[in-house]
Amino acid sequence: MSQITDIITVHKNVQESLLKRMGDIEAQIQSAGSSKDTVARIAEEFRTFRELVFDMLKLLRSQVTECCRNIDGLEMRNRRKAVIFQGIPEKDKEDCSQVTLQVINAKLGQDFPMSALKVCHRLGVHNKNHHRPILVRFSSVDYKASVWRAKTRLQGTKISVKEFLTRPRQEVFVRARQHFGMRACWTQDGNIFLKASDGSKHRVICMEELSPLLDKYPSVQSVSQKVAGGGAEAHTVSLKSTRK
Repeated sequence: MSQITDIITVHKNVQESLLKRMGDIEAQIQSAGSSKDTVARIAEEFRTFRELVFDMLKLLRSQVTECCRNIDGLEMRNRRKAVIFQGIPEKDKEDCSQVTLQVINAKLGQDFPMSALKVCHRLGVHNKNHHRPILVRFSSVDYKASVWRAKTRLQGTKISVKEFLTRPRQEVFVRARQHFGMRACWTQDGNIFLKASDGSKHRVICMEELSPLLDKYPSVQSVSQKVAGGGAEAHTVSLKSTRK
């Protein structure tokens, strides 16, 4: 994924360089002392060249975007058996698999054998100030689905379960929650679902799908500010009426 990101960065740099170069050429043409016919011919050739470059850049961008989306889909599919546990206390020299299995069976009401956990380890660098999350990759999708259905039993505790999203999807999920509110956004099988202010539900997996919804629907903050402003205005009117 980082290689694709590098390609996009190079593409943007090339585009900026071309735009600058074409701007310089256009300025030279305008200031040229040649005949009007020569300038007109060069200007027309330049416009044709510019359109060709823009078409090529547009095609390249669409291809890179599609490539990124396909890679993200494959990576998310590889994570379909995995979840992340947050809030499980961390101890020195702990058996991560045993600790996690105890939480699954005791708090989620499951009866999993140790073989149900194919991979189990903490994420990130050890920090005494907080407990690192635990990545769990189950041996089958059924085990993961059972944990996901039972995660509501953790309400009221410091432990939570979330999907192991790819970085692009995690960024989409965070942005959606910032705009629509935490309770209006959730994930399921790697997909991000959100409920808009008009009650409609939407499924997105990338920023290109989320952006139109951000433009169409107001953010939770803007709605709350509008309501608060309306309340203040109504309160002011009420005071004026009382004074009369």
